Amino acid sequence: MQRSWTLLTTLTRSTTVRTHIHTHVRSCLRSIERQHSFHSVRPFISTHKYRAFSHSAITRDAALNGPQYKPATVENGLTISDKAIKQLKYIAERDNDDKMMLRILVDSGGCHGYQNKLEITDTVEEDDTVFEMDGVRVVVDSISLQFVRGSTVDFVEELIGSTFQVIDNPNAKNSCGCNISYDIDLDMLTQN
Repeated sequence: MQRSWTLLTTLTRSTTVRTHIHTHVRSCLRSIERQHSFHSVRPFISTHKYRAFSHSAITRDAALNGPQYKPATVENGLTISDKAIKQLKYIAERDNDDKMMLRILVDSGGCHGYQNKLEITDTVEEDDTVFEMDGVRVVVDSISLQFVRGSTVDFVEELIGSTFQVIDNPNAKNSCGCNISYDIDLDMLTQN
């Protein structure tokens, strides 16, 4: 037991391991929240002491101060393309849902280590940042924002299908052909 605890303690000192563990735990807890409709685990996630990289104070403050609302610009952390705006407006009008938003969640996985999961939502959590442009909103939690800061949300139409994607990510070092999975440039991430 002592040997296992020592190994776990040593592993969690590594920033990369902490990030992978936290991302996986966050993904599992979000799944549980959706299935069982309870939200009591969110304050624990947003104030947990093992936060990724250099934004621990920012993310902890965001959780305590509630969601932030910002115009969607690269300087503020994220921008939205004209195609994405048009598609989000179409979806909101089609579903007659003016509270609809696009959520970006960065998760571990894919062929390069990290992948973006984009979904339509109408909920905002305490540690979220909501980016607004021309009447549409994109919401990103504080952990995921570290990985996509400076990116653009786009709507890409291809022969195999149409999807929302995060493009021009300055934090991504290598990406796969599908533009979903990528490696993180740790030097860029710690500068942001």
